[in-house]
Amino acid sequence: MRQEARRQFVHMQFGSLFVVITALFGIHVAAGIIAVGLLIGALVSWEIKRGYRVFIFSEIVKRVEREHEKHLPGKGALMFFLGTLVLMLLFQDKTIVLGALCVAVYGDAASTIFGLRLGKHYLVDKKTLEGTLGGILASVVFLVILFEWWVALIATIVGMLAELLPLDDNFTIPIAAAITLTLLL
Repeated sequence: MRQEARRQFVHMQFGSLFVVITALFGIHVAAGIIAVGLLIGALVSWEIKRGYRVFIFSEIVKRVEREHEKHLPGKGALMFFLGTLVLMLLFQDKTIVLGALCVAVYGDAASTIFGLRLGKHYLVDKKTLEGTLGGILASVVFLVILFEWWVALIATIVGMLAELLPLDDNFTIPIAAAITLTLLL
């Protein structure tokens, strides 16, 4: 459980950085920075896979990597960077991108933490009702800053339910939230 908590902490740090960069500099600058980060991450992953120790990255990957992801070091981070980049390429409204990022960053992390701590009612795989509700609660706290409460609630519910799909949630959560926000605004 500690390893997963560390993983979610790293997820929230990078995600918060993406939110701040997008808010301050806009989607195009943020997408460029994320694309460069994705490229560097892929190179670091390649070097770790080849057995090289890469500055601090090797240690971070070792501490947060899930057992089933060891075939691709840093897979979670790479998929998060890629999912964020796809979101920014598909949606050009900064407020929608920020809202979708908040659901992907804070909702996803909170759902894991709530699920690990309080989860008793399983929905799919290791996803729990308590985790999903925790993710909704965390996301709504951030989204009400940007949107009316009912828009924030609906987008968050759709985004967190998209986490239950059998696809990588780094794509399903932000895309589902962004589509919902687009339709509601």
